[in-house]
Formats: sequence, C-alpha cells, structure tokens
Amino acid sequence: MTQADIVEYHDKQQYPSHGGAVAGIIIVLAAFIFAGVYSLWNLWNTYGSQVMAFINDILSAISLVVSPGDAAIAIGAILLGLILLSMFVAFGASWLAKRLGGILIYIGAFFMNLMTWALPIIMLATGVPLDWPVLIPGAFTLFLTLLLFTVFRNRIQRAGEIVRLTGQVCLDEKGVFVPPLLVMFFTLISAVMFGGIAFYSVDVLSGGHALDVFGGNPTYPLTLENGWAAGIGVVLYLFATIFFYNFAYGTSSAMVYLYMRGRDPDLGDGVRSTLGVITGIIVLSIISVIIAIIRMILERVGREAGGVGGAAVGRAAGGVIGWVWALLNYFTIPAMVAEELGAKDGIKRSAGLVKNNFVDVIIKETAVRWAFGALAVMFFLAFALGGAVVGWVVFAGDIVMTIILGVVFAVLAGIPVSLVLRTFDIVYVTLLYVFIRRKEGDITGKSAIPASMERELDRAYTSAQGSG
Repeated sequence: MTQADIVEYHDKQQYPSHGGAVAGIIIVLAAFIFAGVYSLWNLWNTYGSQVMAFINDILSAISLVVSPGDAAIAIGAILLGLILLSMFVAFGASWLAKRLGGILIYIGAFFMNLMTWALPIIMLATGVPLDWPVLIPGAFTLFLTLLLFTVFRNRIQRAGEIVRLTGQVCLDEKGVFVPPLLVMFFTLISAVMFGGIAFYSVDVLSGGHALDVFGGNPTYPLTLENGWAAGIGVVLYLFATIFFYNFAYGTSSAMVYLYMRGRDPDLGDGVRSTLGVITGIIVLSIISVIIAIIRMILERVGREAGGVGGAAVGRAAGGVIGWVWALLNYFTIPAMVAEELGAKDGIKRSAGLVKNNFVDVIIKETAVRWAFGALAVMFFLAFALGGAVVGWVVFAGDIVMTIILGVVFAVLAGIPVSLVLRTFDIVYVTLLYVFIRRKEGDITGKSAIPASMERELDRAYTSAQGSG
C-alpha cells in the first residue's frame, strides 16, 4: 500500500482539509458567476426587446403562441424529463454492460468496421471512382481490429470482464452518475455565462456595437484593445469547465475506488476525498487551461500562416499536444484521489502506469470505446424508433411528423447518452487503475469483485501476461 490511501481516511472518517484552496476556488468561481449574471442582466436590458421580438417571430411562423408562464413550465418539464431520461439510459446501459461484457467489444468492432467501410462500398456499388485516401480509415480500423483480436486477444478478454464490472459498479453505486450529470448542466450554464461576458464586454468596449462585432460583417472587429475582457472570459470559462469536470471525475473515481476496496461509499465520501486533493485539482486544471490556450494559438497561427494547409498543420500540432497531455494524465485523477497525491506526483504516477500498461490503455481507447459507442448507438436507435412510433400514433400516420419526432427523440437522447459515456469512461479507467495496483501487489485485502468475475480476471490477466 502507498504511504497514503483514502481507505484509511474513510474508515476513520477524517479526510484531509484544504480550507485555503477551497476558499480560493470559491472566490474565482463566484467572480465568474457574478460576471456572467451581471453581463446577461445588462444585455437583457439592452437587447431584451429585440430578442423577444425575434422569438415571437419564430413562434408566429409556426403558429405557436406561448405565454412567459407556460414557457417557464415547459422549460422545467423539459429539464425534469431530461433528468428522468438520463436515469433510464444510465441504468439501462449499465445493465446491458453487465450482461454483455466482452460481447459489446465485438459488437463495437463490427460496427466501427461497418462505418469506416460504408463509404467505399457505396462508391463501388454506385460506380463512383474510388480514390485510395477513401480506403485509409477502413484499412486502419480493420488492421487495428485484427491486431487486437489476435495478438492481444487475452487482453481483450480481460477488457471485456472490466466492461462487465463497469456495469455492475454503476448499478451498485448509482451515485457515480451524479457528479458528471451536475457538470453537464453546469457546462451548459457556464457556456451561457461566458457568452454573456464576451458579448457584454465587446458591447461596452466597442461603444454599443456588439451586434456589429458578432455579425457577419463586423464594423468593429475584435482587437486586443476591445477584446481583452472577452479573452479573460475565455480563460475563466475554460478553467471553470475543466475544474468542475476534474472535480466530478475525482468524486466518482473516489467512490469507485472505495467500493472496490470493499467499502460502501456515498457521494459525500467522494466529495471529501476530492477536496483532500483540491490544490492538486486546481493546479491540474490550470495546466490544462494553458494546454488548451496553446492549442488554440497553434491553430490560429496555422490558419494565418498558410490558409487551408496551414490550418490543418495547426490543428494537427494542437491535436498531438492534446493527445500527449491526455495520455500522460490517463490515471492522474484516480491516483491523486486514491493515494492523496499532488498534481506533479499524480502525473508522474500516471505516466509510469501508462508506460507499464500501454496496451491496456490503447485497448480502452479503441476496442472498449467502440463497445461503449455501440451502446450509445443502440439507445439512439431505440429513442429514434420510439419517437417515430409516438409521431405515427399521435399524428395519425403523418409520415413527416413521424420522421420529425424520431429525429427530435434521437437528439434529446444525446444528453443522457453523453452522461453514460462519460461516467463509463471514469469508472472503467478507475477499475483498470485498481486492477493494475492489485496485480502489482500494491493493494491487498478484500474487494467488491465477485469470486466468479475475479477468477475470470485473473485467468485473463495471466494469459495476457504470457502473450505480452
């Protein structure tokens, strides 16, 4: 066992406290929220009548008249419906993951190959000339599939067991869905606030010409002199969203870790565990903001330097930096909350784990991601079909309304499906982290893995070690 472990804090109910860091983050987030609310309020006073006129024109065009009270009720009903929908999709996806396990990986691989080969097949069938670049995605996916399912088939088997365990953990510890759900809603709200800050700051600094600036042919283009406040808003927005995502990741990861150590954690245990490394979470979030800004600068420099080709180079350079940073931090947050590490030590710990278990990380980012993607497609199709049935019944066979409602239901399913995919990623990576530490002898004692599943995991691990 490492020098520090949140299991000890959980058993004693004495978690570390970092009051100064917590106070600092509250001040920053409060400043962002205040600036957002203040900006939106002033914008409404200035442009509210124009916005309402625009909305009324749209409603009139579709012969719909809604009072402000009815609109508020409708918005509340939609939010409640999305929460209930998210719960249904979360539990349904967890049950399917627990039942299917490795089968999902094979389904996902089949689906990915079908998608990447669909265009070349259609072109051949319709007689369209086939250029070799069109074959690259399909050829790469097929090569990767053959490699994973032959050379590393034992590791694929182990990944299937961890997928099954992911479903079980999500069913037993339903609270792991709560932090990502809250972050999703906060991200939407913070995006509106950021838009308000940017719009209002430009409106003030350009002398009331914000509509010109954000229009297609701006009279007052954004410059360093009139866009500095918007730039600050970008930084605050990036920090707020990244910090809350990292905090949510840490909270859910801590719950999974405690559960796997044979404890019965609640949401409070996850929050207190993450607060114990809040300084590290802040530092990690600041570094992530810097990385994001560097990527944006590279993309902009590429666009200005070489047109379309330069833009592609800029995006590629930014993508490489983002990929390397994500890979280095693959296990950073689980290690930070479980072992009470700071950002620097957490990154070093994560880099070491990735180096020694690189194949398992790649399998997670390919085969397992395909499996979770297959789950997402199942729910998108199910909701689209459900919406189509509702449209057919309610509108007495009107094919247009049937299609429209099918599309609407599929779009609405995007929010709960995103929640499930994000939570599954957090749970799977934490389970992989726990399993690696157990096999290294760093974690001993009871766990929440069922005996039958543990035998399968051990068998798959032994086979995987033998096959490299």
